Amino acid sequence: MEHLLRVRQRVLDGILCVDLVKNTLAGRLDPAMYVAYLTNVFHYAQHSATVIAMAGARAVQRHPELARYLIHHADEELGHEQWALDDLAALGVPEQTVRASRPVPACAAMIGYEYYIAGHANPLALFGWLYTLEAMGDDLGSRIAKAIGAQMGGPEGRGLKFLAGHGVADHDHTADLMRVISAHLTDPADRAEMEHVADVVADLYVSMFRQIDAQVGR
Repeated sequence: MEHLLRVRQRVLDGILCVDLVKNTLAGRLDPAMYVAYLTNVFHYAQHSATVIAMAGARAVQRHPELARYLIHHADEELGHEQWALDDLAALGVPEQTVRASRPVPACAAMIGYEYYIAGHANPLALFGWLYTLEAMGDDLGSRIAKAIGAQMGGPEGRGLKFLAGHGVADHDHTADLMRVISAHLTDPADRAEMEHVADVVADLYVSMFRQIDAQVGR
């Protein structure tokens, strides 16, 4: 798991260097930045259950244990895009405005890459994407939710459903992923492809934050 742990640290370091995250943690929340972040969250979260289930279906014959995990996890991801929509509504952004928007290029690229891996390449490699995003939810979700809550009226403040929810759920998800990968994703070729996907997604995820920062900060 050393490679995935290095990717996890690289993503954490990269995100913590982005101004929108640094400013939020320092008590200088820019609501427009947060709205842009949640908007991109909506765009990728609405596809998560689909791509995970797709990968699980393609893995059934070759790796039933990994397929079982993916299909179960797809069910857990259902409706998470609604959390982002609820948060945005609480911040005064209508649903139709969110749906009419477009993700930043890195977010759009990540969505397309997920579908490519799940539907056409090695579906087991999708575990690299899963681990990267779940680990960041574990590392930063609760921390940033607390910082935003303190600036918007306390820890139960409006617009925190997605961040706070993933800060809690992703801790267990990350531990489960480590266990499942260690026990069942043992073929060196599959591992290498999973690690490559983790590397690609790490770059895209950090780039998404940078592009949001640059887009709103113009």
